[in-house]
Amino acid sequence: MKKYFIVFLFLASFMFLIKPCFANLIENTDYFVDFQEQTTNMAAILHINFISVFPDVDQAEEIVKQQLKKYGNLITQNGHFISTIKAEKRYKNIIGSAWYVNELDPANPIKIKFQKDLGAYVWIGKTKTIVTFPKYMIFLKKNLKTHAK
Repeated sequence: MKKYFIVFLFLASFMFLIKPCFANLIENTDYFVDFQEQTTNMAAILHINFISVFPDVDQAEEIVKQQLKKYGNLITQNGHFISTIKAEKRYKNIIGSAWYVNELDPANPIKIKFQKDLGAYVWIGKTKTIVTFPKYMIFLKKNLKTHAK
C-alpha cells in the first residue's frame, strides 16, 4: 500500500510540473488573429479569437500583448504612419482584444476580460509601447490638448 501511495505522489507531482508545458496555445490551432485597418486616421483593430479552448485570462493577456508587439513592429518596420502634418509624423495605433468563439454560436463571440473592467490593450505607434485601454484614452486626451495649441 505504501508503494502505491509513493507512486501516486510521484505521478501527481510529475503531472503538476509538466502541466504548464501543455498549456501553451498554438496559433491557427487554438486561436487565430484577425487584423483590420479601417481607415488611415483610425486605430487598427487586432482580435485574438480563441476557437478550441477557453484560455486562462493570463494566457489570453500574454498572447494579445505578443501579437500587438508583432503587428506594431511590423507596421513600424514597413514605415507606415498615418500622415505628416506640419512635418510631424502621426503614427498608427493598434487596439487589441481577446475573444472566445463558441462553436455553438460563432456569430456571437464572448469577449475575454483581462482584469476588472479591462478588455483591451493598445500598441501606441509613437512610443512603441503597449498600454491598457484607459491609459490610451489619457494619452489621446493629452495629445489632443498639445495639438490644439
